[in-house]
Amino acid sequence: MAVDDIETYCENGIWKTRWRNSDEPFAAGGGRQRQSSQGAIVACWYGVDHIITNPDGTIAEHNSYRYRREYEPSAP
Repeated sequence: MAVDDIETYCENGIWKTRWRNSDEPFAAGGGRQRQSSQGAIVACWYGVDHIITNPDGTIAEHNSYRYRREYEPSAP
């Protein structure tokens, strides 16, 4: 399974966080700061990008944690 990016967005006044390839959020509520923090933590764990979208649909922030997925060769 390919790992997709994380998106934090506001829907009907409620801040939510989801995988971008999913319609269902994995976290909701608590305001923008809380959801942004949760999205960043999950993006960091998986080494993906975290995109925060304003209520009007524009992108407020785009943070990349992909460097954490770089290949690390094992020692011989």
